Amino acid sequence: MATAAQGEELRIAKGAVLFRQGDPGDEMFVVSQGRIRLTIGKGGNETEVNVLGPGEFFGELSLLTGEPRSATATAVDDSRLLAIGRDVFTMLVQDDLDIVFRMFNIQGQRLRSTNVPLEELAARLGRVRVAAHCLRRLWQTGSGLPLTVDIDELAKGFGGSPQAVETTVHDLVQRGVGELRERAWTIHTREQIDTLLVALTDYTGT
Repeated sequence: MATAAQGEELRIAKGAVLFRQGDPGDEMFVVSQGRIRLTIGKGGNETEVNVLGPGEFFGELSLLTGEPRSATATAVDDSRLLAIGRDVFTMLVQDDLDIVFRMFNIQGQRLRSTNVPLEELAARLGRVRVAAHCLRRLWQTGSGLPLTVDIDELAKGFGGSPQAVETTVHDLVQRGVGELRERAWTIHTREQIDTLLVALTDYTGT
């Protein structure tokens, strides 16, 4: 696994593996030059998720969730990358939460390029949309915790199926993201918001 000092440019040779699925991850990367292939799966059953070029980023999921790498990154060409460490990333997220939403939107776009059945793909993308909408709404409607949101009001702002919102909220509660009483969903702790971010990652299937 290649490493670089935070903020420094990392040079990686064609064919070299930057990190493998399951590795710990404390950095994300922005492609300055060359191309990076992302694949999921092991043991000869790899599926290409995307090939990223200059200006595109990857490796952010491990920083968002604290989980191991969800894909393997391999250089298609001789490449140069900018490494962004956890401390800098945390400051960026605190200053602009929209960065998180844009990253998960990109995760949804990457998911579309994988070879999964259409029905399963639609279900995953629906959960990603609903969970990201929930996270944005939670952030916009309160300045502190605990925070309570009416799921009917949540569904009105979603612009999609109210049933999809309700189903996803019930799933999130089962995962430990707050509690649901009547139609009121309450998030109590920062840890529960972190669990919501992990659920978003799970919904992408990567």
